[in-house]
Amino acid sequence: MDVVVTGAEPEAWVIAVVALVAGMIRGFTGFGGPAFMLAILTLFFPPVSVVAKVLVVDFLTSVYLFKTCWRDIRWKPLLWMTIPTLLVLPFGHWLLVELDPSVMKRAMAGAIALSCVAMLIGWRYKTPMNIVALVAVGVVAGVVFGGAYIALFAVVPVLLGPYDKNEGRALIVAWSFLAVIGFALLSGGTGTTTWSDVNVALPGIATYWLGAWIGSAGFRQSSEKLFRRAAIATLLVLSLGNLLL
Repeated sequence: MDVVVTGAEPEAWVIAVVALVAGMIRGFTGFGGPAFMLAILTLFFPPVSVVAKVLVVDFLTSVYLFKTCWRDIRWKPLLWMTIPTLLVLPFGHWLLVELDPSVMKRAMAGAIALSCVAMLIGWRYKTPMNIVALVAVGVVAGVVFGGAYIALFAVVPVLLGPYDKNEGRALIVAWSFLAVIGFALLSGGTGTTTWSDVNVALPGIATYWLGAWIGSAGFRQSSEKLFRRAAIATLLVLSLGNLLL
């Protein structure tokens, strides 16, 4: 049975706490914060409302991360991947609005679970994605991102490829930044993100940043491999819980 939280104050409190943990995951893994928030908050709120609130919490972080890595961006593969994403975002967003909430909730959970399994397997391909692969990834990732605000369908192919640390991270961060801009314009224009969502999610912005700071400090004291696998495993458990509940 789904838990539904009513009233602005409880909603803000729940989002702030979940954002703190999500920020810690983002801080020590470099990704996964929005997916964690989606996995938890779909237990409390309808999917459309959840995505709107996660968008508000994550937006400024996306801007900041893009600013820190723009010098490492390879623009040609980024554009081949991003343009298809922006073109199909409206279709994914339509799915978010039109599908039954319980179906969308399980679709989100399934997307997270499949992404986590792929990352846990650890299979890697040997050559960078060509134009066809970049476009295909951009299309699939765009539909998923437009419908669920889950970026892992773009993250996984990059992390499983031969990209070095800086190049891979820059491609992920830059794609996410541009996709978030497109999603924000689409969501605001269609009214699926409102000022009410912004007001409720504001405390989450502060705790998200605090969590990211704590996570970064913890990461410096621990094994990257251990923390990354722990974060992915946590997401997998949460997504499977959403599929079964």
